Amino acid sequence: SWIFVRTENEVRVQVGRAEKQWRAENYREAVTLYESVYQNYPKSKYADDVLWEVGTMYYVNFYDVDRALMSFHKLVTQYPDSPLAAESYLKLAQIHEAELGDLPKAIACWNQLLSLDISRETLRQARFNIGNAHFKLNQFEKALGEFQVLMNDGQAGEVTDQARARAGTIMQIQTRYEKSVEYFTEVLEETNCSDCRRTARLGLIESYEFLGQLPKAIEVAQTIPTSEFPVQTKDDLLKRLVEKARYYDPGGQ
Repeated sequence: SWIFVRTENEVRVQVGRAEKQWRAENYREAVTLYESVYQNYPKSKYADDVLWEVGTMYYVNFYDVDRALMSFHKLVTQYPDSPLAAESYLKLAQIHEAELGDLPKAIACWNQLLSLDISRETLRQARFNIGNAHFKLNQFEKALGEFQVLMNDGQAGEVTDQARARAGTIMQIQTRYEKSVEYFTEVLEETNCSDCRRTARLGLIESYEFLGQLPKAIEVAQTIPTSEFPVQTKDDLLKRLVEKARYYDPGGQ
């Protein structure tokens, strides 16, 4: 017991030195001290915190994604019960998606995250990220499955609206335009998310065009606020739709 306490005190002192170097922006010295703690005291209660700091510095301060990945991976595999495991899976997914463009590995990290005790908000965002990654991989049925879970779990909010807008786009891709209209209409009726409303409005216009319902497409286009499109862009869109409607129905609009 005495040896353990002494060891932990030594580790705490070294961690304090590393933190001091980090605050002074001496990142190379800081990361060296942190790595020394992990290498010499892997069973210390500070070991997972140290790996987190190392991974974060390699990613943020040195932009060394390989070493960052290594550090976060060690944390989640060697200390799976760490309070930092969830954040580490998020970092791993972020690096695989944004830096390496490896969506399958990002999906695997988000799926690992779902197995942890995380907040509902984090869980729902991770599920949307999984669905969105499948969408980008053209795996539309898998994407739709994730979005359906979010739309059916009884939770309102931006993530639900984003999922519904994505589902509407998938319906368009699958030429299920009537169903896409349902999704996009629900988004416009329920969301305060400006990006979601913009996506839904454009989606509705496109779907109504494919369905040959040009008056409805024009009606939606007329509701576009200047916050979503410049006035000239809106006017050009309306002009195109009106001319198309007149071509197909000369006696109409």
